[in-house]
Amino acid sequence: MKKSPTYNNPKLYSFVMTILHPFGELKNLKKLIGKKKTVFEPACGFGRLKKFLYKNCTYRGIDLNQEFIKFGQHKNINIKLGNMFEQKNYVSSDIIILCDIIHHLSIKQGKELVSIATKFTKEKIIIIEPTFTSIAAGNNWFKKQIAKVFSRLDYDGINHITKWLLKKEYYNLFEEYKIENKFKKSTIKEKSNYFFVELIK
Repeated sequence: MKKSPTYNNPKLYSFVMTILHPFGELKNLKKLIGKKKTVFEPACGFGRLKKFLYKNCTYRGIDLNQEFIKFGQHKNINIKLGNMFEQKNYVSSDIIILCDIIHHLSIKQGKELVSIATKFTKEKIIIIEPTFTSIAAGNNWFKKQIAKVFSRLDYDGINHITKWLLKKEYYNLFEEYKIENKFKKSTIKEKSNYFFVELIK
């Protein structure tokens, strides 16, 4: 399967993300993160989340998409090429953001990613995941066709999407993240088409 065009063109990707976030809910990141925080984002793309943080926050990220990394670096965003499953690429930070990545991974990979992120966050992990993709979860013919379309449109050229989750499955998964990594507290909010999850140490 060829990589989706959105992952070849940073400007197209940004446009698509603007459509998927039509109500500006990413502005909530300022409240969730706060001022003067160090923020690290695995699978950061071209670092688009930096613009939603307070200016006195320090942002860094890694990704395996070379086109995106070059685009972000050209805009003086502190990101570099790096595999999110290799701990050597991480930087100890107040907050780690996992945005639009969990659904690209298997359940096992997602748990591994959160486990690694737990080691490097001082305060909390913030997970941002789409809720609308639940319409692709299920075993009937119609759902399977939607799943195929979604998987093609959202194929990043690295991670093959093997399963789309129902909302209740997401809630269960977020609770497993909390318990398995011994977070003291978690919050889950649905805003527009997205989950905003905090795993708090």
